[in-house]
Amino acid sequence: MFFRNRWPSQTANRVFSFCDRLFSANLIARIGVASAIVFCTVAVDLRADDGVPDTAETQQQASTGRPDIVVFLSDDHTVTDSSVYGSTEIQTPNMQRLADVGMTFDRAYVASPSCAPSRAALLTGISPARNGAERNHARPAADLKKLPAYLQELGYEVAAFGKVGHYRQTPEYGFDVAKFFNYHEDQCVDEAVKWLRARQSDKPLCLFVGTNWPHVPWPEGETFLIDDVRVPPHHVNTKETREARQRYLQAVQTMDDELGAVYDATMDALGTETLFIHTSDHGAQWPFAKWNLYEEGIRTPLIVSWPGKIQGGVRTDAMVSWVDLLPTMVAAAGGDPDAAAPVKLDGRSIMPVLSGQADTHRDVILTTHSGDGNMNVYPARAVTGKRYKYIRNLYPQFQFGTHIDKKPADTGYWPSWEAKAGDDTDAANVVRRYQQRAAEELYDLQEDPLELLNLARDPEHHSQLARLSTRLDQWMTDQGDQPDSVGLAKLLPPSGQPPNVIMVFIDDMGWADLSCFGGIEGQTPNIDRLASEGIRLTNFYVNSPICSPSRTALTTGHYPARHRITSYLASRELNAERGVADWLDEEAVTLPRLLQQAGYACGHFGKWHMGGQRDVGDAPMISKYGFVRSLTNFEGLGPRVLPLKDAYDGKPPKPHALGSDKLGKGPIMWEDRSVITSRFVAETLDFVREVSQGDETPPFYVNVWPDDVHSPYFPPAGRRGDQEKRTLYLSVLKTMDEQLGVLFDRVRNDPKLAKNTLIFVASDNGHEPGAGAGGPLRGFKGKLYEGGIRSPLIVWGPGMIRPEAAGTVNEATIASAIDLVPSILQATGVSAPESYQPDGEDLLSALLGYNHAQRNTPLMWRRPPDHPGNRQQPYPDLAIRDKNWKLLCNIDGSAVELYDLANDIGETKNMADKRPQITQRLKDQLLQWNESLPADGVVTVPRGQQEKRFGKRRWK
Repeated sequence: MFFRNRWPSQTANRVFSFCDRLFSANLIARIGVASAIVFCTVAVDLRADDGVPDTAETQQQASTGRPDIVVFLSDDHTVTDSSVYGSTEIQTPNMQRLADVGMTFDRAYVASPSCAPSRAALLTGISPARNGAERNHARPAADLKKLPAYLQELGYEVAAFGKVGHYRQTPEYGFDVAKFFNYHEDQCVDEAVKWLRARQSDKPLCLFVGTNWPHVPWPEGETFLIDDVRVPPHHVNTKETREARQRYLQAVQTMDDELGAVYDATMDALGTETLFIHTSDHGAQWPFAKWNLYEEGIRTPLIVSWPGKIQGGVRTDAMVSWVDLLPTMVAAAGGDPDAAAPVKLDGRSIMPVLSGQADTHRDVILTTHSGDGNMNVYPARAVTGKRYKYIRNLYPQFQFGTHIDKKPADTGYWPSWEAKAGDDTDAANVVRRYQQRAAEELYDLQEDPLELLNLARDPEHHSQLARLSTRLDQWMTDQGDQPDSVGLAKLLPPSGQPPNVIMVFIDDMGWADLSCFGGIEGQTPNIDRLASEGIRLTNFYVNSPICSPSRTALTTGHYPARHRITSYLASRELNAERGVADWLDEEAVTLPRLLQQAGYACGHFGKWHMGGQRDVGDAPMISKYGFVRSLTNFEGLGPRVLPLKDAYDGKPPKPHALGSDKLGKGPIMWEDRSVITSRFVAETLDFVREVSQGDETPPFYVNVWPDDVHSPYFPPAGRRGDQEKRTLYLSVLKTMDEQLGVLFDRVRNDPKLAKNTLIFVASDNGHEPGAGAGGPLRGFKGKLYEGGIRSPLIVWGPGMIRPEAAGTVNEATIASAIDLVPSILQATGVSAPESYQPDGEDLLSALLGYNHAQRNTPLMWRRPPDHPGNRQQPYPDLAIRDKNWKLLCNIDGSAVELYDLANDIGETKNMADKRPQITQRLKDQLLQWNESLPADGVVTVPRGQQEKRFGKRRWK
């Protein structure tokens, strides 16, 4: 180190590093001090003569003081898990070595506690709401100026090795060199050191090295003994926790070793006058760290050394943010960050603190968290002052969850926490604290550093709460921060009386028949009013284009083929011929049975069609599936009302029973078909009145499944008009709407029911040709094109849906009938047995208007065996929808069609040839799914024979 500061140029520094190594090899002992000095002096001259001259640019760098800058970023490191920050559990000697020659910040904070938004804030100097990278994996706006551009304008070469941006986003920031940035490649440090030692450029350098440690998965190691591991007091002490912490500490040790390697290489290659920064993007993957706005999530290590500019071994409690690092580095490089910024930066240079000219920097730190796709959906904002912290959880209705509990294999400890919580009060409190958050949290960081005592409701701290809340409001306004929930959130179970649920499932109604879904001929004011007070989902599907399988999916949460019901249930002979069951298995897990077992009173009023039709008189009664009361029509057993038709113009009424009157199994009543929905509604209201009597009334679940708009159509005599099919259909639709309006008004006008009742309205499949309407959709009932499987969905519940969402349309969420089962279970707080594995996903947060959550997996369909189409117009066997893409094909993979529904809702432009990769991926997934299901006539009967054997029985 003897000569290093005599010659400031980068060329000389390389020579001096060479001389230093000679000295460390006992050169002095061999040739004496004087000879060693002469040797190194000659070496300087020789190196200068060998093509590495002190250029004018290098001399200018020295004279203007542009330092080389090296930033070592760690990944997911909780600040207190290092000896520099007080840990006695682990020694981090290289962090300490840097602290000894630099300044250690005790109150440094990231802008967000997840990788992508944190790093985007660092590299733009702008907070997440303004830079666009608000949730994990998001990117900052492409037109924003990034840190490399600022430094390149000042003559710097800017390089990145490892995770600097969020993995593969790294090159998008404009680095001159960007390498080894994939997930846990774990070679960036060695490669960065190798590159740095070989570098020949005389440009000043800014080098980022981003290790993946201590990000999960944590490595096995023998450095830490399990008996020496200390579980933090706010965690759950289990064997699995201790083992996980042992691995985590090993990962921290690895990170510290890599820091040392980069620091040593920097000193060798660039010299001691280098500005060296070490920090981490946020806390580790523990329940109250990463993804959280608690101190363990957002407070970060920050150590800065710059010999000659920063006094070594100094600590500061100045509050600084990661957005401050960009202007700090630009200022250190001789630039003016504010003048160079095209838009106003949120960061401010901390050079006054580093130089000792200031003891403070910010009076508060403002941080945001917006989530991580479906893995963490919990938007929150926080303002941290010198003593108090205020956190605002924007959706306290959500259950907090992260990779920790959703992907427990990454860390291995969470299941042991839940298990211990079953019989340990302290553990249960920790788990509850993790999953359930108050709308507002206030902590005294001085007295309560672990943030365990929420003071938000403490009258003595009201002034602090109000002050920080106002500060947060103003900041969010200034930032244009309009937080929304993105992802598949899980709502907390109801804390009071579980909600009532009414499921209105209309038979054969087209997607565009309702006025509120664009219908211009039909009149449905009662359903329209429900929609105006609730939420409409335009990307909702049923799971079959025909009735029985569609109803099976809604009842079980499974694709109907799993229950061997893939077409309408008919006679035993026809069922066997098509390869379908005679009824839904009595042992199947059903939504009403799960609700009944949890204390719900369940009733079914309307069409059933999952057993007990035609000549199938030995099917289970409807009550066997979880209902305590039922009234159905000719396609179910138990009490039923059968239709009389043609009773007008003096004609005698004709029974329309399809053999049901001969099956027995329940009392039979007869009604004119035009008033049967009125009968179903009356029975529903009587059931609700019955179960609602008394002081302790159970919640209820009711199916109201009218079949009016299924052919044949029989409106009241005065509405038959010209008796054309379309006319009759619209008249039946109008009449049904009026009859359902009685039910809707009863619930709406009862404050108790209105506050705690959810109503769903949908159709079981698409319209029949010539009757209903699908608007722009291709196809109709029986087909897998949109007109056959897309259904309107209305969700109503003024006491449950997000108030701001009332009257809105959700055009983004892609959902289906199978998703209603887990969603309703979540809404009611009812748990299913572990053996029950639904195909549906919990989309309750989207259904209630809190976000536009999406399924994790695509939706898939198999057509009914008796709907093959014909030779001129064959119908596809299978379909899959994944985001905007929909693919259809036959079971052998032929006749592939691919549509971009976002731009082609009518399925008119087949993109299969233009998007071969998407086509192959979706087709492989669809064929694999189909092969996993029980076979039916689509699989066992040749297509040519299907048309002959099944094709004439279309509209049953």
